[in-house]
Amino acid sequence: MPSVYIGQAVKMGIKNKPIIRPCPQCGRNYQYRRASGRTFELCEYCRNLDCVVCGKKVPPERGRKNTCCAECEKLKIHNIQNAHYAKRIAENPEINICNHAKARENRKADPERMREHLEAQRERHYRRMQDPTYQAIRKTYQANRWKNKKYEIQAQRREFWDSLSDIEKAERLERNQAIQRKHKAKKREQLKLDPQKWAEYQEYQRTKQREHRQRKALNELMTGTKELLNVTNKDK
Repeated sequence: MPSVYIGQAVKMGIKNKPIIRPCPQCGRNYQYRRASGRTFELCEYCRNLDCVVCGKKVPPERGRKNTCCAECEKLKIHNIQNAHYAKRIAENPEINICNHAKARENRKADPERMREHLEAQRERHYRRMQDPTYQAIRKTYQANRWKNKKYEIQAQRREFWDSLSDIEKAERLERNQAIQRKHKAKKREQLKLDPQKWAEYQEYQRTKQREHRQRKALNELMTGTKELLNVTNKDK
């Protein structure tokens, strides 16, 4: 393959007439010989490097970059970061756990930093929950996680609940009940917009109330029977 650049001895002060010809590789017209006497077998476009991402030629206007466009430049940086991350994980598989634990301890030591972190997490959660695609992915993930780690999750919850004081338990119960009441009120307002669904909901509530009264009456009857039997046994 002929060299891209062919040097020629040129006397000082003497200019050569530029020669324009088609590039033998791409067909573009270019200066085969410049006024300085330098000659090029290929045009400037074909002399440029190939993009390290997609393999296309890097346009001359991108200078000394080795990517053909901004998208490939972004992907190149992303690939470099992924390779660096994979190397760190290979060297220390527990690095993420250590980093998260260290960051958590730093937040606990700084109340203002903890407050900002929690606020950012709430905003992030609210923004994500507006995306139907994310909601579907989250629902599937939670279902699979519960299926695979049900007993482990229950043990963790029991351990956490036992570690709380009586005051903390009461506060959490009160907060959860308030959240449930707010959620149920919101659901009722949505059902009221559809007369058919609202009627079905009211019928469901009436059925549940009847069943509750029946169970209550049955429990009272059983309690009364047990007390009567106890009194009879004592008399004997």
